[in-house]
Amino acid sequence: MMKKSVLLSVVFFLSCLCVLAQTDSVCVFSGKVIDAKTRKPVPFVSVTDRNIGTVTNVEGEFVLKLKAEPKAVVFSCLGYKTRRMAPSELKADGKNTILMTPSSVMLNEIIVQGADAKDVVMKAIDKIGVNYPRLPNLLRGFYRETVQKRQRFISISEGVVDVYKSAYYKLDWHDGVAILKGRRLLSQRSGDTLGVKLQGGPVLPVHLDVVKERDILFNEEELNNYSFHFAIPEKTGDRMQYVIEFTPCVVLPYALYKGKFYIDQETLAFTKIEMEMDMVDPDKVTSMILRKRPSGLRFTPRELTVEIYYKTDDGVTRLNYIRNVIRFRCDWKKKLFKSNFTIVSEMVVTDRKESEGIKPIRVRDTFNRRDNFYDKVIFFEDPDFWGNENIIEPTEDLLNGIEKIKRRIAR
Repeated sequence: MMKKSVLLSVVFFLSCLCVLAQTDSVCVFSGKVIDAKTRKPVPFVSVTDRNIGTVTNVEGEFVLKLKAEPKAVVFSCLGYKTRRMAPSELKADGKNTILMTPSSVMLNEIIVQGADAKDVVMKAIDKIGVNYPRLPNLLRGFYRETVQKRQRFISISEGVVDVYKSAYYKLDWHDGVAILKGRRLLSQRSGDTLGVKLQGGPVLPVHLDVVKERDILFNEEELNNYSFHFAIPEKTGDRMQYVIEFTPCVVLPYALYKGKFYIDQETLAFTKIEMEMDMVDPDKVTSMILRKRPSGLRFTPRELTVEIYYKTDDGVTRLNYIRNVIRFRCDWKKKLFKSNFTIVSEMVVTDRKESEGIKPIRVRDTFNRRDNFYDKVIFFEDPDFWGNENIIEPTEDLLNGIEKIKRRIAR
């Protein structure tokens, strides 16, 4: 059986629809999260008041917008102690430096007694129906995609999305994504445009949630293609996590993956999944991630990685953040120079509703795997464009990339 692709097709450059209303925020918290020992930024930290949240960018920076003053703002990240801060502890000027203390793992906690790694994975899969939402969810999320040619940004797109997910114990074709609001910048250099269609896009929270979309990894047929072994455990807050590495153990007509599962030792919930497509056979990888290319273009994949973060509240583990990186090289047969490209897609859940009354997104509003954001484009101009929506703070290099593209467009 040909392996189902992890991702879905999306045209190389994206734009977004704009139909979302804005309201005023009440509380805004911002700052930078750093390691208490090394003083280095801590990326991908979950920052939340429990339901509404965001994540830190790769420079550790965040902005959290809330409609009411919270009891506490919670900072949590794998490998660090969870930190809860009262609003009074956070400065109003946004110059907050949040220190995260690394979690220590005692030697006797490293030893896993009498356990088989694959058996732990199988038991964790069996408990998905218990550990994950048993009611429909409507998630609000922020999605960003950047495209770089070598070190230069050539396309930047971002949007607010709604994601409908049915209960995790069953698959449901109603699961889908709707684009509510967005904007895009596209380089004006003619050489930056490629007519290729790759895998990726704002459908990440549906089709990369491998705990729910089990055909990717978590079915018996696929699991038999991998070997599993324990790595050194880690902590999230005060909770120990099994770390189980998996690697291909067979050769198949399609590309397999390698990576790590992080599994709560008490509940057996998957809390983080790292996946990297095996690049041993580039042709197999190409067939899985490339849908279309112009005649005469040579496409060479370099990397496809996925990180999926889950967050547990009140005994239920839910999707929190997804990040996908695709690196590849393109060169034309009659041209001397080759170009390296990097596409980074990420989506953070910023708010959620969960109840039996949650209805699926209407079919006419759903972002289809063959859709693309192309015609309805909004220029990066209004500094208050996002209003009270929670977003992932742009990094310094991204901000510089935005300014460079805007200056080129202006000329």
